[in-house]
This record gives sequence, structure tokens and C-alpha cells, in this order.
Amino acid sequence: MDISEKLFAIEEIKQLKGRYFRLMDTKQWDALRSVFCDDATFDARASLSIDGAGESGRAAESNDWVYQGGDNIIAFIRGAIGNSRTIHHGHCHEVEILADDEACGVIAMEDQILTEDGSVLTLHGCGHYHETYRRVNGAWRIHTSRITRLQVNLG
Repeated sequence: MDISEKLFAIEEIKQLKGRYFRLMDTKQWDALRSVFCDDATFDARASLSIDGAGESGRAAESNDWVYQGGDNIIAFIRGAIGNSRTIHHGHCHEVEILADDEACGVIAMEDQILTEDGSVLTLHGCGHYHETYRRVNGAWRIHTSRITRLQVNLG
């Protein structure tokens, strides 16, 4: 890959992650499925705690949240947020092209989850997505995704 191809691939991956956030927040589940590889892995153990090892209550709910396969990942996300009002923002994309069809990256993130009517904040967190990407049939997809947290507040 020459430099212009690498820069274009990085932009495509940034657009992919932007689509992930938008499609999740707008509950477009079928379209969200296209963001992931068929054999993707999603590690969401740190969704409700700093280290993914919550000791009790809601923080402990996510201790085993690791999902394999694009369909299972979408089913998990859909079940986890349901009709809640969600706001996900990604920032400061660090993307490295490893090969023509492979890349990795770290994306800073902030998320808020509220009740369906928006009246009660049930989660506010900040952290990072650590990901790998593959180009499949000419389109970049998320192959692995792992959430880490710097801060999480549960309402």
C-alpha cells in the first residue's frame, strides 16, 4: 500500500466506527450487523465497570460479556440497550494499517445511557475501544472489539 491508499483505508475505518455509533444509537440493527465481520468477537466485560470484574450489583452483570459472531454481537447489543436512549461518541482515532486487508486501532469514547424517555441517566462512561479490522469483499469491518474504561458511573 502506498501512503494515499493507507490514508484512504484509515478514513474508511474512521467512517466505519462513526457508522457503528450512529447505527447503535438510532437502533438500526440490520444495518449495524454490516459493521462486523461474520467471525467477529466483541468483549464488553468492562461495559459496567472499570476493569470488567465488577464485584456486585449492575457492575457484575457485564463480567462475562464476550460474544462471538456478528449475529450474536447484534443480539447482545440490542438486548443490552433495548429501547434505552443512548449517546455514543468516538474521538481521537488511532488507526494503523497492518496489511492490505488488516488494521488495528484505539478509539477514545464516551457513552451515556438513559431511560427510554430520557428522564434518568443510567450510565455515563469514558474509555476506549481497542479493535482490529479486516477488509472483506472490499469493505472494512470490525473483527475484534474490546471496551476498556477510565471512568464509569452507574445511575
